[in-house]
Amino acid sequence: MRLATPLAIAVLAAALIAGCGGSSSDSGSTGSSTAPKASDSTAPIGASARRCDTRAVDAMALRATGISCGQARQVMFGWQRDASCASPQGASRSGCTTRSYRCLSTRTGRGLAVSCSRAGQSIAFIARRN
Repeated sequence: MRLATPLAIAVLAAALIAGCGGSSSDSGSTGSSTAPKASDSTAPIGASARRCDTRAVDAMALRATGISCGQARQVMFGWQRDASCASPQGASRSGCTTRSYRCLSTRTGRGLAVSCSRAGQSIAFIARRN
């Protein structure tokens, strides 16, 4: 019994030492094969963003998360037709609500970067309009 107690303490101490400190050496790893690539989806973990054909001359780079491409196009077309979604003269940002989606747009060199979302669903696209 006298030998069992120190032996048990030594085993527990070794287990604690072996289990501690492992995370700090892994945090700086840059050569991981699981590192995201520029072409990977920018969706949150667990969400699946898909590229969709805009089927529009004045829009590009349509992406849908939690919604079908057909529904995403309908939201995009709704945003394009909704006069309240037009960016005010000289404004770099604007917002509106269309088809129950809250849309925010930001002026970029390629046009307006538009993001529309509601609970569990989002779309993003570039609109070539002023």
